Amino acid sequence: MRIACVFVPQLALQAVLRRTPEARGGPVAVLEAGTNKAKRVARVTETSPEARRAGVRAGMTGAQASAVSAGLRLLTVTAADREAASAALADVGYAFAAAIERGDADRIFFDSEDLARLYPAGETAIAQAVQAVAARVGLGVRVAIAASKGVARLATRAHELALIPTAAGPARAALASIPVELLAEGEPDLAAAFRRWGLRAAGDVAALPVDAIGLRLGPAGARAGRLARGIDDEPFVPRLPDDALEEAIELDYPVAELEPFSFVLRGLIDRALTRLRERSLACAGLTVRLELDPRGVDVRAVPIAAPTGDAATLLQLARLDLARRPPAAPIVGVRLLALPARVRATQLDILRPAGPAPDRLAATIARLAALVGPDNVGAPAVEETWREEAVAVTTYEPSRPDDRGPLSLTLSPLRGARANGGGDPQLTIRRWRPPEEIEMLLNRQGPAAFRGRETTARVLIAAGPYRLSGEWWKEGEHFQRAYWDVHASDGAVYRVHQNERDGRWYLDGYYD
Repeated sequence: MRIACVFVPQLALQAVLRRTPEARGGPVAVLEAGTNKAKRVARVTETSPEARRAGVRAGMTGAQASAVSAGLRLLTVTAADREAASAALADVGYAFAAAIERGDADRIFFDSEDLARLYPAGETAIAQAVQAVAARVGLGVRVAIAASKGVARLATRAHELALIPTAAGPARAALASIPVELLAEGEPDLAAAFRRWGLRAAGDVAALPVDAIGLRLGPAGARAGRLARGIDDEPFVPRLPDDALEEAIELDYPVAELEPFSFVLRGLIDRALTRLRERSLACAGLTVRLELDPRGVDVRAVPIAAPTGDAATLLQLARLDLARRPPAAPIVGVRLLALPARVRATQLDILRPAGPAPDRLAATIARLAALVGPDNVGAPAVEETWREEAVAVTTYEPSRPDDRGPLSLTLSPLRGARANGGGDPQLTIRRWRPPEEIEMLLNRQGPAAFRGRETTARVLIAAGPYRLSGEWWKEGEHFQRAYWDVHASDGAVYRVHQNERDGRWYLDGYYD
């Protein structure tokens, strides 16, 4: 087995640069407050190469660092920044392997042995590809490939790109120049003991008997001795990716307007889609969790008609939802949850026109919902009632070409070609919603003439009445009507009815 280790040096610095990419290339320092309540002064913890060349060092206060470098940019790292950067690092691994192991927040491991078929140029090409994918998600990483986790981890501490042979002898030689401080990273007492013994590099430690080192320095010393020899028995335990990925940000000040918040939201969506794109996935669902000032949470589920990788569409859907129902208080933090899905190709129909793009259709529906309300947008459905004008509105779901069934053509010598071979044409009523109230003149046979806002005509032929009543069990919705079909003097055939409860007449529509 060949294990690849991907390590992000200075995770805090790279995490803040992911959300502020305009600061790259200049002097940047990360400020973090101490954990001691008596000394909670924010101090510099990590610096960019440009800031180090200007003289900025870890441990300085913000004022001291700004005095050393006039153009220094001080940024504060948050827990949301760290979580997002660590999750982006995991996505780098999932771009190359189905399962990975997440070590610390700044390191992942995955099996790279099967990648030889995709990268015939060798492991150097694999490591370079990993670094390229990490750069696209905003991370600069070190990559090492070895026969075990511990050896790969040790190599990333010292090299930007390292390939450690599988055999113990060549592996020991490849690790020989690594300083003992990196060999014993996280164990300062162990590194100090090696220095007292006159040991400077891993090769010096590998020359000593492992049993003797363990006898004098304990299990940590024995483990470092074996690692210096390229021997490691740490198990590799990979796991599958999470069901959804997250991007989050904590704002420096509350935001109460949609336009500045859209700028923040666009950055989150871009970073989430970049992570999905590296795994050949798209976004099938979007949930926005807003942290309000001074307290409170507002969770929004943004509906998406079909998986999409278009950032403009997702931003528009989120904006329309926020515009339709604004938050109750200013926003101080955002957490974006994206549900990944694969985009499946759709076979177009030869004999039918292509329908609208699913993502554009979703944006159009959301825009209409923001204008007229979500309850007034959708697909019509039949209600369980005898009222003729009754119609329900359900969620519109466009049918796929595979679900519409085959298209048949019926040829008639009189009518030519007719799609789907339907029967004889039937009359269809075109209704007014709501029905138009009219004045009706009656005679002994029934309606004789009527007048409305736009229609006035004499009745030539009247058929009816057709009485209809029902829903007496619903308070305020009981109806009792007498319907008539009338052929008017203007040539149209109208549908009218009288509400027998109050005697008023209404024009329902006309037949076509």
